[in-house]
Amino acid sequence: MMPVIWLLGLSGSGKTTLGSLLRLYLETRGHEVEFIDGDCFRRRFGFSGFRPEDRLRNIDAMREHVLQRHAQGKICIVAAITPYECMRQKNRDEIPLYREVWVRCSLNTLVERDTKGFYARAARGEMDLLTGVSDAFDEPLRADRVVDTDRFSLAESYVALRDLAEEALAESRNWRRISEDLPLESVSGGPARTGYFL
Repeated sequence: MMPVIWLLGLSGSGKTTLGSLLRLYLETRGHEVEFIDGDCFRRRFGFSGFRPEDRLRNIDAMREHVLQRHAQGKICIVAAITPYECMRQKNRDEIPLYREVWVRCSLNTLVERDTKGFYARAARGEMDLLTGVSDAFDEPLRADRVVDTDRFSLAESYVALRDLAEEALAESRNWRRISEDLPLESVSGGPARTGYFL
């Protein structure tokens, strides 16, 4: 069972850049990786609208996609804003070996970067429901790692993400060893059950 690394944060915080770097690193290590970018996923599957119900539907579909790829033995890296805590809790409940990374950046820095022009459009009143400005972004309180991209360089941020991925892979290897060591009866629910919970 491979991990799922889910990068969340406001638009322009660096999720896609960091996720792409992590994908390259893992692929050079011989892993099969699926990288799911929120904007690309939305366009590919025809999701539109930015109301809360639209966002929930989009993340639900993304989660199902991840679970399908996860079942095929792939490492999944997701880069998506994922603004509401209920979305993240559902991820924790349904995705095995889920690792949540908050790619955090101050709004002032995001406005300065404004790589997609969203913040300028919102300031001019041309864009409604921009997460973190005119729509809610619930502060992630249970992230496995927080990467502050306005305080750390790209290299430092990448190393923090890479280290988390390596820790998750180590846990994945431990999980496989435990599974292989269990008696067949314990896996099938027979009388030889042990104290392991998989």
